[in-house]
Amino acid sequence: MIVKKESRRCIIYKQMCIFDLTYYFPCVSSIVMMTPAKKKALVVSGTLNPHPEAVQSDLFKMDFFDPCDRAQVKYEMLRAHSVDGDPVAEVCRQFGFSRQSFYEIQQAFSRLGFHSLLPAKRGRKGPMKLKGEVLAYAIEKKKEDPHIDPGRLAVLIKERYGTDLHRTTVMRGIKKKRRSSA
Repeated sequence: MIVKKESRRCIIYKQMCIFDLTYYFPCVSSIVMMTPAKKKALVVSGTLNPHPEAVQSDLFKMDFFDPCDRAQVKYEMLRAHSVDGDPVAEVCRQFGFSRQSFYEIQQAFSRLGFHSLLPAKRGRKGPMKLKGEVLAYAIEKKKEDPHIDPGRLAVLIKERYGTDLHRTTVMRGIKKKRRSSA
């Protein structure tokens, strides 16, 4: 058996690479080994962790745990605090979240359970439509003064009904009503 001697520079380089991969990039293997299908599934579900490199917990050095799965990271962070009794500051450091985020996640989890680990729909929670009595009031005011500005109508609606509407919403609501009644 012939053993080749490695130069000192090569050995140092290998040690540096191992050091870098071990200490600076704890989830490089997980990121590299993530299948395109899993990445796509995480992106579609909205649970792809934007900063998997911030997860430093020893749990995520095992194959089962994935630092790129934000829902799993959140759950393990909550579990580490509530079951293992780790201090909040420590779990925040290990899992890459701020203390404020930790408390928000904890509060949401206590209210909604596992569903809270998934991202919520962004934006308005429902359409803000001009309808019913409010629409009838806007149309009546428009008939009284055909040149009234939609912004002024929105102010009048807010004063009378307490409903805060954008001028564009008022304008679209009146136009839609005109089209449907014509």
